[in-house]
Amino acid sequence: MNLRPGDLVFVRGTTWFEKAIEDITSSQYSHVAGIVKENELIEAQGFRKTGYQGLDCYYGQSDIFTCAGLSDEQRQAIIECVLSEVGTRYDYILILWEAVRYLLHKVFPYKETKRRICSTLWADAYKAAGIDLCPGIRYPSPEDLAQSKLLKKIGSY
Repeated sequence: MNLRPGDLVFVRGTTWFEKAIEDITSSQYSHVAGIVKENELIEAQGFRKTGYQGLDCYYGQSDIFTCAGLSDEQRQAIIECVLSEVGTRYDYILILWEAVRYLLHKVFPYKETKRRICSTLWADAYKAAGIDLCPGIRYPSPEDLAQSKLLKKIGSY
């Protein structure tokens, strides 16, 4: 499988928290990270700062998606945006906001911060390159991203 910077890695959860995210969002995925270079991801994940992770940590529990129409310049813009987020904190309030959106089907006002969750990190990076993966959804979940008409599954890892 030929992985390129900006390709997304959708992860099936193994912990109770990850399974709860999958149940609440009616998704097979609880997490999304993205390729920044060979075998290296950047992700926003609870209980740690946004940062690097080896691709191998998700072996056997992930699917890889690409946005085929991306130019090299757009891929570079996506990676530059994500790199600027390294070291930021996780947005636990947004996770609660997402739970309300899915469980109660209500969208309440949300005050944006510099913090991100996994899916907003990558959705915002794509927007920085002029690509809106989820039109009409300001704070997409991993499932929202996986359903994007612009993404195509290219394999499992």
